[in-house]
Amino acid sequence: MKYFIFFIALFISVTVRAQNDRLNDYNNTNWLQTFVTTPINKKWSIHTEYQWRRTDGLKNWQQSLLRTGVNYKLNENVLLHAGYAWAETFAYGDYPIASNGTFPEHRIYEQLVLRQQMKKFLLTHRFRVEQRWVGRVKAGTGREIEDWLFLHRFRYQFRTQYNITSKIYMAAADELFIGAGKNVGANIFDQNRIFILAGIRLNKNITVEGGYFNQTLQQGRRINNNTIMQRNNGVVLSSFFQL
Repeated sequence: MKYFIFFIALFISVTVRAQNDRLNDYNNTNWLQTFVTTPINKKWSIHTEYQWRRTDGLKNWQQSLLRTGVNYKLNENVLLHAGYAWAETFAYGDYPIASNGTFPEHRIYEQLVLRQQMKKFLLTHRFRVEQRWVGRVKAGTGREIEDWLFLHRFRYQFRTQYNITSKIYMAAADELFIGAGKNVGANIFDQNRIFILAGIRLNKNITVEGGYFNQTLQQGRRINNNTIMQRNNGVVLSSFFQL
């Protein structure tokens, strides 16, 4: 019993110290997203998406993200995917990630999607691995890139969707990001995203989905030995097109 009490006390002590070691940066962010799937044949298709991420309502930039790739449907429940993404991250919040100015990022990524249909519930597991080249801006220049940092990142998303009718559904999702590689810095835990959503299928080719999201993001740098945690929340609105 005394060992149990000791470990509980140690856990509380570490947790309190970790909380005191953080600089919290709260931001209102809103994301507009478009996803397009273009079939080539029964197995292969092309994926294209653009995400327009803004802060302070829609007033200022948070991030611009363009992604494209190729899907291969192994069967109805297993989808393989590989692609490329380009992103630009802007300075926002009290402790900006882009502390020296807007920076670009190039990614190559691979993913596996598993689907499980359970009556009216659709469960989805998405595993993604990213190879990232993040531009480091030279201080005082705003946009001049002095170096590219190479990073790995592992992502897992679990999503559950409940069909209310044949056209209307509710969904919830959580995605965990883990950084890796010698340049990862302070953020092995990179971020976590939670989504509460509602969607409507307008027809067999178009679906619109929207709701609330919460993003907890840990920066790779520290200030005065304090970890910087961005806590972003807002509205996400997505459109899906099957051409």
